[in-house]
Amino acid sequence: MKICYHCMMRIENNTGDICTNCGKPLIQQPVEARYLKPGTELHDKYVVGYPIGNGGFGNTYIGWDKVLCRKVAIKEFYPEQYISRRNDGVTVSVSTETMQPRFRRGLQQFIEEARSVASLHDIKGVVEISKFFEENGTGYIIMEYLEGMDVKTILEKSGNKKDYEWCRRVVLTVLYTLREIHKRGVLHRDIAPDNIFVTYEGVIKLIDFGAAKHASALANMKAEVVLKVGYAPIEQYSKEAPQGPYTDLYAVAALFYRMLTGQKPIPANERINNENLVTPSEMGVILPEQAEMAIMMCLNVQPKFRLQSADEFMEALDGNNFVPIYEPEWILPPVEEKKRFSTLPIGTRIGIAFASTILIAGIVVGGIFAFGNDDRKSTLVVDGRETTLADLVGKDEEEAVSELTQIGIDDYSIVYEFSEKPEGAVISQSINAGTITVDDNTNILLTVSGGDEKYSLLDYSDKSVDDIVDYFSNHNFQILDTVYPGGESVVVDSDVQSTETAKNGVINILRQYSDDTAAGLCYSQSIEPGTVCNGSEEVTFAVSCGKVSDYEIVIPDFSGKGKSKVEEMMKEAGLADYLEIEYEEGIYSDQIKKGKVCDQSLSTDYVYNTLEKKAYKLVNGVRKNEQSDGKIIFWLSEGPAQEMTTESSEDEDYELQESIIYDTDL
Repeated sequence: MKICYHCMMRIENNTGDICTNCGKPLIQQPVEARYLKPGTELHDKYVVGYPIGNGGFGNTYIGWDKVLCRKVAIKEFYPEQYISRRNDGVTVSVSTETMQPRFRRGLQQFIEEARSVASLHDIKGVVEISKFFEENGTGYIIMEYLEGMDVKTILEKSGNKKDYEWCRRVVLTVLYTLREIHKRGVLHRDIAPDNIFVTYEGVIKLIDFGAAKHASALANMKAEVVLKVGYAPIEQYSKEAPQGPYTDLYAVAALFYRMLTGQKPIPANERINNENLVTPSEMGVILPEQAEMAIMMCLNVQPKFRLQSADEFMEALDGNNFVPIYEPEWILPPVEEKKRFSTLPIGTRIGIAFASTILIAGIVVGGIFAFGNDDRKSTLVVDGRETTLADLVGKDEEEAVSELTQIGIDDYSIVYEFSEKPEGAVISQSINAGTITVDDNTNILLTVSGGDEKYSLLDYSDKSVDDIVDYFSNHNFQILDTVYPGGESVVVDSDVQSTETAKNGVINILRQYSDDTAAGLCYSQSIEPGTVCNGSEEVTFAVSCGKVSDYEIVIPDFSGKGKSKVEEMMKEAGLADYLEIEYEEGIYSDQIKKGKVCDQSLSTDYVYNTLEKKAYKLVNGVRKNEQSDGKIIFWLSEGPAQEMTTESSEDEDYELQESIIYDTDL
């Protein structure tokens, strides 16, 4: 009997080298050094298969429970920045002695994670943990092996977003599970589309509690900060900030937002001083007002303004009495059943093999034939049929579509462009007129004139803000730009002099900081690409300013420096072009020499933002004491107060002597 370490199936009476179940090779293949070798046994009970996932802190394998004779998932604690696999391919060792305490602390949290999730075994919506232990110098968690797909994959297979009712049912099911988890003092802290798993039976489960911690322990433990940008609330950006059920509710609201709109919310740390998140309804999503209010409330940057419990969120979604119904039909995308080659009837297999041989021969012959004949109508058709496509340019849209339908082409796309041509006239076609081969993959794109009003909105993801401005300026839209995050919108004056009629629609350029997108590039838009617009819509494009840290300059310590040194340091720091220097006197100091800086209006815990032209303090990632007067004041020391008294006495004596001399002369 052979074992397939890809799917963990036992293969009996198989003399081949391919698994009849999954079609992968039975011959063992090498794996990277970080992974256990397939076939390794753990705890004398669990057989390790090939890896099915990894992250910065661990490896996940498919496995086999020899006692219960079932598949399992095996999670191994493997923080690759601290450890490596020894030559035996099994045990691990910490890279340096100084890393040992950190590794042990991480391993303790890993085991604690397993213990906290294992205690939730009676909650159907939580992945089941059956065992956790230490071995080979690290730790392992044995979990149920789930077969199905995560919500991220479902969205990818469903046009990247879903309707309100579908999203509501998913979110209510997640909240139903979180309500039970929170009652036991556990937080998930990593709710996101790839951590909501749907089994083929339709059961929705929360997975990857890698960031989960006991809420009661957060006060005394400095847990590792684990973030998913867009889904993580502001309190997760700090190791010290308190967390609670409201932390998970933020992530659930972000999940809801993503499923409805197809876009992640702007990261919380980029919305601290500018709560400008576009609502789902502003993006054209149809949903109840109360539901939208609940989503936006839970996405509030400040925890105190969010809903505080899963019950409150469920109530806002009219889900007070909601009980999950686990059915695959409503949640999973339709999957066309594919039979394995080995299970097909013998006659069918022979037919497929024969047809494949003929097909390959035909391709070779066709290639030779095509070189010998320039007549396109004589092209050998291997897969598909031949037809004649007319020149559709200049024809009316309806007429063009009718002609495509008549020759059997039902798969076509239409986009509209501003044009001087009559509205509805075809401007171009993606496949030139003539004899063409049509098969199931044939798609024709027709570009149709929208006249002076109708157009199809392009996808501006990763496009330059200049591209956006140029396009909409050419077509005479009003364009407003915030210039920097949180700034007031100003009208963009373009050099382009458009001859088109002025549009009623407004184009908003919303500048935001982003760790993921380069400065000047668009990363989201309020109206979905491909939407047909009439020129009156308000469209908002979120444009990256890059990382906020790229613009922040820490204010140096100028204590004890003279004027010339101050000005030199201001230039070196890159502040001289942004802050006007002012000097003031009148402060006495025993420590600072006369004429040297003894105090400064912007202390060293300030940073200056060169984009926003303002200074502020950062306290746990939150801005405080913003200043935008464009200057920095330095107070110069007058020296010790005693020195001042001595000088005064000497001056008084001098004046007195002068007076005496004057009287004598008289």
